[in-house]
Amino acid sequence: MEQMQWFLMGVLFTLSVFGLAWLSVIVKLQWYVWGGLITGVLLILFGIGWAGASFMEGISQSGAMALIFFCSPGIVMIILLWRYLIAPEFEKQTR
Repeated sequence: MEQMQWFLMGVLFTLSVFGLAWLSVIVKLQWYVWGGLITGVLLILFGIGWAGASFMEGISQSGAMALIFFCSPGIVMIILLWRYLIAPEFEKQTR
């Protein structure tokens, strides 16, 4: 089961890298937007990895806290970056 978790983490990481690479081809963004996107993706992956390992060890409170304290800020960061910095640039450059 543990090998499947880490395999799926690798798949998620690869998909996120391909998604960011696709975005870099489509739209030109500032360096701080890229830093925020990469930080958000890494926070989400870190939280999922921590939670999965904690659940496998039988410490479910630690896993839940990892999802709250790591994944939530990553998701919020990506949503806010998309809404206020990426979407307007995407609209400008794809017209």
